[in-house]
Amino acid sequence: MIYAHSLTCRESPESLAAGSKTTFVIAGLGKFGWLALERLQRSFPHSRIIVLEQDGEKSARKFSPPVSIIEGDAVSLLLDAPLLHAEDLVIPMVPFNLAASYVLAKHANTREIAIPEEMIDLLPNPMVVNESNIVCSRADFVCPDDCPEGELCTVTGKPREPLYDALRRLELPGYNILVQKSSQILPGVGGYRLGDLHRLAHVVVKGRFVIATSCKCHGTLTAITRL
Repeated sequence: MIYAHSLTCRESPESLAAGSKTTFVIAGLGKFGWLALERLQRSFPHSRIIVLEQDGEKSARKFSPPVSIIEGDAVSLLLDAPLLHAEDLVIPMVPFNLAASYVLAKHANTREIAIPEEMIDLLPNPMVVNESNIVCSRADFVCPDDCPEGELCTVTGKPREPLYDALRRLELPGYNILVQKSSQILPGVGGYRLGDLHRLAHVVVKGRFVIATSCKCHGTLTAITRL
């Protein structure tokens, strides 16, 4: 059966980050991981923040509670993390499709496959990363890192349809298209619940899939198969 399935955070951005009991999990401490950490600390000083980073030099940095850092591969840590819970908010700041990598690691009988060439023509401003991965964007310019993701584009002032809505409607014969929405928490900072990754992995049964992670303007897509 071929279908399009959308997995999204059901809460509003405000409710995603409401309350000091919220735990934020930042996957990756590169440039944008740091921006996310700084902004979350300013806006939610009492919330627990866990950073996942495999680079030993970066993970050696010392943080004061409620911020902590765990050294290791982000995907592996999300798969086997007794300290994390389904309602925790994952902020993907790694240079790959974290949701797709999670599914690949969850199921032993999965692997990346080539994205059909016709998929490229369906995407706005596509850039091929490799044969299995494409990134795309509503923008053909460099966006500000603190975009508030409003009704109108911060740069052009024009309205644009959310990319995740457009991806949901895509039809690619022979493939199941799954869209994981990344909801904005703060300007330049977005993510989804860890439980969304659990549900995504559950949906991936036998067949070929394109797993997309998308905010309002930018997306990353990975083609996989499960035998």
